Amino acid sequence: MQIFVSKDECCGCSACEQICPKNAIKMVADDRGFLYPEIDGSLCVECGACKRVCSFQNGYSENHSQKAYAIKHKNYETRITSRSGGVFTAISDYILDKNGAVYGAAFDSDFSVCHIRTTTKSERDRLKGSKYVQSDIKDSFSSVKKDLTNGMYVLFSGTPCQVAGLKNYLGGTDTSKLITCDLVCHGVPSPKVWLDYIKYYEKKYKGKVEKADFRDKTLGWNTHKEALWINKKKYNLNKYTYLFYENAIERPSCFNCKFTNLNRPSDFTLADFWGIDKIVYGFNDNKGVSLLLVNSPMGAEIFEKLMGDIEFVECDLQKSVNPNPNLYMPSKRPDKGDFFWDNYIKYGFKKALNKSYVRIVAKKIKKRVFAKLFKLAGKK
Repeated sequence: MQIFVSKDECCGCSACEQICPKNAIKMVADDRGFLYPEIDGSLCVECGACKRVCSFQNGYSENHSQKAYAIKHKNYETRITSRSGGVFTAISDYILDKNGAVYGAAFDSDFSVCHIRTTTKSERDRLKGSKYVQSDIKDSFSSVKKDLTNGMYVLFSGTPCQVAGLKNYLGGTDTSKLITCDLVCHGVPSPKVWLDYIKYYEKKYKGKVEKADFRDKTLGWNTHKEALWINKKKYNLNKYTYLFYENAIERPSCFNCKFTNLNRPSDFTLADFWGIDKIVYGFNDNKGVSLLLVNSPMGAEIFEKLMGDIEFVECDLQKSVNPNPNLYMPSKRPDKGDFFWDNYIKYGFKKALNKSYVRIVAKKIKKRVFAKLFKLAGKK
């Protein structure tokens, strides 16, 4: 059995692994650290369940985005500890108040990222904040199915390919109590590179990472820098951020994303509301604003129940989408293709990081110089 031909056609959602009736499939990391299904031929019975469940090859159940909102949670502490405006907390509070379960990406003890199941607000808080690395789904899909079968409300949040994988996996399961949130995703970086990055700075600063933040909001919502705490000291850094935004360390399938449109697999789509200042004057205080797309009747019904916890303004859908390019096109492969990966395989992480960082900084300087020259030429 062959599930896919090219790695461009596998998003790593793990639906194939979890649906296999013979446990013949295991997700195994390749040399870049991305998980792909490997099939044990001695166990496989060629039933085809793995191929049928694949959302990349067979599509997914679509909801078309209906409304867009700019949102800020009314509780300041909630908003300042969230990546954008705190709307995820409002939605998940609704589920937890119904004694439901909330699934999402969290740091593990070694700062790898995986999906976990939470049933309390303190546990749920581990899901807050951006995780710029591919999350390991582990057994979340089968756990969601068990919760739904037991009559529980469930909120599942993740990248759109993860949500689509879950819904394909659930098949004929009663999903009337399932609420899903997908993220406007730039692409998922390698888990291996992220852990190499942590080890690099642990060695440099002679200690263990105690806390990590992919985007340090204390510098302002608009500022994009990661932060690591080592030996109780905070270090603001930008090398990983630069690699991420230059698409140097993303999964190959991200450049072939099937979900960069308004036909979403979820009830809600969440994002930072970039461009908010041109759409709702005075709403942005640099503490974070969420863009929420309501994609389904279920989403609309739940949104009405959140209004006591949030400040919101309904916005023009198309104008809200325009500043978020990953709502209408995949991220582009980097100019130099596999520059980072070629150096990573040949020389190791440290040299690949530094060579790529120098190249990215030079590119940014060149871009600024050209922009300044262009501006000066326009004044003549």
